[in-house]
Amino acid sequence: MPSKIKRWLFKQLQDNFINYFLVTVIFAIGIVIGAATIKILDIDQKNDIILFLNSFFKAIDGNNFDNLLILKQSFIDNFKTIGLIWLTGIIVIGVPIIPIIVLFRGFALGFTVGFLVNEYGIKGFLFSILGILPHNLFIIPGIISIASTGMAFSINSVKNRKLKVRNNNLYFNIINYSVLILVFCIFIVAGCLVEAYISPIFLRLLSDYLN
Repeated sequence: MPSKIKRWLFKQLQDNFINYFLVTVIFAIGIVIGAATIKILDIDQKNDIILFLNSFFKAIDGNNFDNLLILKQSFIDNFKTIGLIWLTGIIVIGVPIIPIIVLFRGFALGFTVGFLVNEYGIKGFLFSILGILPHNLFIIPGIISIASTGMAFSINSVKNRKLKVRNNNLYFNIINYSVLILVFCIFIVAGCLVEAYISPIFLRLLSDYLN
């Protein structure tokens, strides 16, 4: 059974390679834009963000982590994105919308890491490596895979409409599309668990150094 799943996933990757490549490039562009945006922030905006981060660092120092709350918030944030991708993919408007969603996710990551490194130097770098990277090692591939799947489904729907091809297997295709999205959600769930229960452990180890 695992070998069949591997072959199925490999075929999906092979069939949608161009979509995976484009989505990955868009995500990378978002990271670059996010990191570059730091340069245009004014002093007041920077001070507001620093104030928020300092309060967060104090929470780390006091071990004031609510793992369940972090897990819940992570699920909400990520599955909102997944739900939006799934829906826009089905109703055809995914071709313009999904790249924007991916760009925004990349922007948020690039801005966060860039700001931490720019303002806190080595401390910000360590925080990014231990507090942000671990769960994103799962979440980023999951989001890219889900977005690529949504793009592929949306593009095929547009092609069928342009060619006026009647899709008698629409219901089956939607089920197959939804199942594939759910399979990739395994990465997201793993990332949420890491964010809630593993990343805080690393951050506690850094607490003395960050303050």
